[in-house]
Amino acid sequence: MADTKEGKPKFIRWDATGKVARLTLNRPSQNVMNLEMMTEMATAIEELQTRHDVGLIVIDSACKGFFSAGVGAEGYTSSMVFQMMDTFHRIFEVIVEVSKPVLAVVNGVASAGGCELAAFADMVIATENAKFVQPEIKMGVFPPLGAVVYPRVLGPKRAMELLLTGEALNAQEALKIGLVNRVVPESKLKETVDNLVERIASQSGPVLSLTKRVVFEGTWLPFEQALKKAQDIYLNELFRLEDAQEGLRALLEKRKPVWKNK
Repeated sequence: MADTKEGKPKFIRWDATGKVARLTLNRPSQNVMNLEMMTEMATAIEELQTRHDVGLIVIDSACKGFFSAGVGAEGYTSSMVFQMMDTFHRIFEVIVEVSKPVLAVVNGVASAGGCELAAFADMVIATENAKFVQPEIKMGVFPPLGAVVYPRVLGPKRAMELLLTGEALNAQEALKIGLVNRVVPESKLKETVDNLVERIASQSGPVLSLTKRVVFEGTWLPFEQALKKAQDIYLNELFRLEDAQEGLRALLEKRKPVWKNK
């Protein structure tokens, strides 16, 4: 396990020594997120800003039966709500800033902030044990991040049903509405994740990052702005990469490209 700049993390396992950065939530028994845990998560991901060789972030859980139960109850008190929300939202801001594809692996309950974390990932692999729920409406509140993310991920009607009922979705229901990419038996989870990770990580890290930026901004910006941004990135950033030129040469020479991640 690698250390962050702040020292050895207490509530996560973090390994960014290879081309895939792995963040494992590790606060037994339900990965309830407190300020320290959320700060560890954001700090770890932020370290990837200059890691052009890292092409993918995998987020999973060390707690049996839970991906994450979300933010702790103290985060809903008037004295803590601003600090908790600010710290929680920083995780997502950093994910956008580093612009690397994120794969969430859910083998259990993803509730509240844990569900939002999974939903914000670019891809989700779930087992048949997975459950997804945004229960905030039953506490008389709504999830600010979820209220913004779900309409874009699921569409407004499905987002409203998820947010207004507070009812849990099983893995197959989540697959049906597009919250997850695949549902696999727990026995096949490692094999499935490893296979997908290998295929993605074999690509150029910088190209993966630029692709994520274009897709993300295309999802969140108005169409004309998104298209202009995609064109700008393609012409002025992508084509300046050595890997982009290598990929084109390899195509013409009918060989496998050799990425330099720059």
